[in-house]
Amino acid sequence: VLYSNRQEMQFDKKLNNQARRKQFDVIDLDPYGSASPFLDAAAQAISNGGMLCITCTDMAVLSGAHPETCYGRYGSVPVPRARYLHESALRVLLYAIATSAHRYGKVIKPICSVGMAFYIRVFVEVYEDKRGVEDAMTKIGNVYQSTQCASFVTVPHGHRKFE
Repeated sequence: VLYSNRQEMQFDKKLNNQARRKQFDVIDLDPYGSASPFLDAAAQAISNGGMLCITCTDMAVLSGAHPETCYGRYGSVPVPRARYLHESALRVLLYAIATSAHRYGKVIKPICSVGMAFYIRVFVEVYEDKRGVEDAMTKIGNVYQSTQCASFVTVPHGHRKFE
């Protein structure tokens, strides 16, 4: 069945409206390829304390072979040819899930993550926590990798001022 852009937009609008009304305790996203188009709706539809189970099979994108595509889908650019390929892919996915949850005043708590040959899978609990969203900038940051050796450094996006 072929859909026009207008029909797709109407479907997305219906899905988002349903997500606002009904909350689910567990949502399992296991699409063929990237789960990124579904993260926003899942973040809205998950109940407080609920679990998101998410699989992504687009390892070529998450591993750095297509950095522009990874940035468009997940809001991150992976370190190409890194020795920690699966860990980096998991962190990119967790970042995308966290930022989707933050838009709705929610935070995530990773429970389990798996990186295999051609896919990654994460299990996260989601909680409503406005203060946690404010503190998120201290827990999320950038990784800077040396091109000459295996050294790297992480820099958080922000620091919290204590009064």
